[in-house]
Amino acid sequence: MPNMLISILWASCSIVSLHALPLVAAPFNNCPTQAFLIQTPGATPIAFGVDLATGSYSTLAADMGTTKVNGVGFSYHDNYMYGWDYGAQTLAQIDDEFQTTALNVSGLIGRHFFVGDVAVSDNAWYGYLRKSGLYRIDLSDPGAALVMTKVADSSVMNDISITDFAFHPSDGRIYTVDNNGYLYRINASNGTTTLLTQVLSESELNFNFTFGAQYFDVDGNLYLSNNGNGNIYRISLDGEHSSAVFYAYGPSSNSNDGARCALAAIEVSDAVDFGDAPNSYGTSLVTSGARHSITTLYLGSNVDAEADAYAYPLSDDSSDANQDDDGISFPTGFAVGETSLILANVHGNNGYLNAWADWDLDGQFNSDEQFISQQAVNAGTNTINVSVPTWAIAGDSWLRFRISSIADIGPVGGVRDGEVEDYPIAITEEGVSLNYYPDAASYTTFAYEDLFPEQGDFDMNDVLMNVRITEYHKDDHIIRLKIEGKLAALGASYRNGFALQLPGINSNQVKADSISLHIDNVMQTQSILETNQTNAVLVVAENLWDIVQAGEGGCHFFRTEDGCGSSHRPSWTLVVPFASPISTASMPELPYDPFIFAKPGSYHGDLVDTATGIHPGRKFEVHLKNKSPTDSFESALFGLADDASEPNQQHFFQTNNGLPWALEIPYDWQHPKEKTSILLAYPQFFEFAADSTGNTNPDWYLQENANQNYIFAD
Repeated sequence: MPNMLISILWASCSIVSLHALPLVAAPFNNCPTQAFLIQTPGATPIAFGVDLATGSYSTLAADMGTTKVNGVGFSYHDNYMYGWDYGAQTLAQIDDEFQTTALNVSGLIGRHFFVGDVAVSDNAWYGYLRKSGLYRIDLSDPGAALVMTKVADSSVMNDISITDFAFHPSDGRIYTVDNNGYLYRINASNGTTTLLTQVLSESELNFNFTFGAQYFDVDGNLYLSNNGNGNIYRISLDGEHSSAVFYAYGPSSNSNDGARCALAAIEVSDAVDFGDAPNSYGTSLVTSGARHSITTLYLGSNVDAEADAYAYPLSDDSSDANQDDDGISFPTGFAVGETSLILANVHGNNGYLNAWADWDLDGQFNSDEQFISQQAVNAGTNTINVSVPTWAIAGDSWLRFRISSIADIGPVGGVRDGEVEDYPIAITEEGVSLNYYPDAASYTTFAYEDLFPEQGDFDMNDVLMNVRITEYHKDDHIIRLKIEGKLAALGASYRNGFALQLPGINSNQVKADSISLHIDNVMQTQSILETNQTNAVLVVAENLWDIVQAGEGGCHFFRTEDGCGSSHRPSWTLVVPFASPISTASMPELPYDPFIFAKPGSYHGDLVDTATGIHPGRKFEVHLKNKSPTDSFESALFGLADDASEPNQQHFFQTNNGLPWALEIPYDWQHPKEKTSILLAYPQFFEFAADSTGNTNPDWYLQENANQNYIFAD
């Protein structure tokens, strides 16, 4: 198969008089090597050449001398395009001069078609009308008398509301996306229509949208063009798992209609500039990377072309020794919470500069990381001040700069002019001090009994978590937290999760999209910050058994039974940036409020299930003594069985004699063995817990004060 670039067609809304031509005009040269856009800004339709990879276009025919055409498709069988001619009220053939020839078709229904395409395996044009159905015209001999036949009523197709559709290059079926972003598959033989999934939502599009042009490439990717703003999206088909990404900034039109040789590949011209940041930022073509058609507008004194990006650690500069990332310079560094200076050297006029920084080091350019937005720049040197946010994280990162005549562009996708330049930088911290809890070299330990509100075996080893907290202070404010943990023991038959509550800190004060959680050095992708909570609640794990296994041999639990010791402790690190610095005086007292909760959907005892409804999930929590629960907690658990909590008195999670279901002790505490009460293992604990001042037996937890027969030893 020869290499072929895209071939698409949009049609204008205006109706002009039909200009019929004899059926001897030439077809396109196989699958055309350029795209086409047909618009009618005045009385005469104009044809433009369009490059789908970058969205750039140029005028090919200033006077088409034709009428409005819609429902257009490209025929791979004879290399003509076919579309519905509104003036002739019939199907028309379109030649390589963009002229139409009305075809003799019988069986017409007297209505105009604006949805249509030519099949790949079936030499026929198909058109669809809502409230009417799917129709077919055989094109085996377009010079002969043709017949329109009805394939299916619209009721068979669920009367879908669409503005275009396209034939897949190989499976013979039609695909379409409606204007609410829902993807459908249509069986062309009988009209049976299947809703697959929603590939684009209104929040993603953020625009009034009509997908008037839809078409395939040879790899089976479906492309959509939004009439309102010209934005082009690419959809990778995978049934219910199909997904869409923004692809390029194309030309807009009140009425678009897409037609394309579906057997043609998308190719990049020899005058396109790519970035070279790591591919996670959207750099190469396969990731819909930032790319520009090279014109007279660019950054610095040099710009060169690539067939695709040389993403880091490669570099197009290294490949040809041509340094084209020369438009931006940095007289100052980038320090958290400080202002930096950038000099942008621009070649050409009428340009707009946009720029992004990966401030949170997550390998992406997020919308709130754009630090230059639609800034008009002049030829020569432009001076720009940049404020590094306080939630930025120190370390090696990347910046992306894009210049174009289009003001509003994002960090990825194709653009018709300009240049993209990517720069590695180092983010530093100046004037930032660290406050550790308990200190920089050690951890504290939280121990939990998960039989609350019953005292049960009271062995305090159902969850044993070592924790260290680091607060990052700058100018009497806290800009972020780092919380490190190690799971020291797990003696619970029930399944428990672990989380931390920040009392007095609202959820919107936390920069949720910049939170990072690593468990055993593996980045976690689940949502960490809970929604619909008064205080910020950060979930480390919903089921701690997912990150650990029972000890060796016949052990049922993790580090709570004789002969079941292990030096391994699963570790985790949680970094929590604040959207704006929080004054030191407003932060809750350390160690905040770590707690356990029931794994969602799991059994947690008859008493708890009865009080909360079957399988309590987040309705069950165990906190430190006198720490109030989260909004998810079921307050009916208070006062049941052995619990003597009095919420009105701010007394929580304790018995009548002051015994807690959770406690804090120093690191490497020798916890009780499985099913051995802490009251037996540490005889002084009872009097310590009963004294609200904490002055009685404050050293109860030391090993020399333990009953050695009842404590766990590695």
